[in-house]
Amino acid sequence: MKNIYLVAFIAIFTLSCNNEKKETEEKEDEIEFVIPELPLEEKIAKTEKEASRLRGGGLIKTVELNADSVVITYVKNYSEYKKLNPKSKLSKSDLDSYWNTGDAIEKALVDGSVRMMKKLDFLNNVEIILPYKGKTFSIKVTKEKLEWYIGNKFVMVEVDWNKYFSDPYVYNDEGREKFFKQFGTIK
Repeated sequence: MKNIYLVAFIAIFTLSCNNEKKETEEKEDEIEFVIPELPLEEKIAKTEKEASRLRGGGLIKTVELNADSVVITYVKNYSEYKKLNPKSKLSKSDLDSYWNTGDAIEKALVDGSVRMMKKLDFLNNVEIILPYKGKTFSIKVTKEKLEWYIGNKFVMVEVDWNKYFSDPYVYNDEGREKFFKQFGTIK
């Protein structure tokens, strides 16, 4: 008779332990991990820092952050650059030769627009404006439209930058030209 009570007790105890374990597992499944929002000042500082690291970053005049969007504007000419950087040793011919070499403007716009979203996960929209020699080159890219264009989720760009973005759209002439035609303008 003692054995029956012992078996019954063990069965009830085991079942109650399993129920507690299931309840704990269900509660763990319900836990949502929330990444805290960065303060605006920190977002601005990070955005300005990443913009300064772009191609020709020292030639950037303004960086305007608005929620999940940024507009980056380069200087329009050498005199505007010198007003912002009066102690700079960069000459007018240095500035001209920088933008005149090997599709530098398209590379800066294509690379920079997506790189900013890659580096700053709070950005979903990037616009870059680069005035040069009477023309205004610009590009507007959103994560959603980028995913549609490249046929992959943005996380793939983050995981393998070279394979999913840099090689096919920055360093491949045809890919870069098509990308710029899709997202860029020249006025």
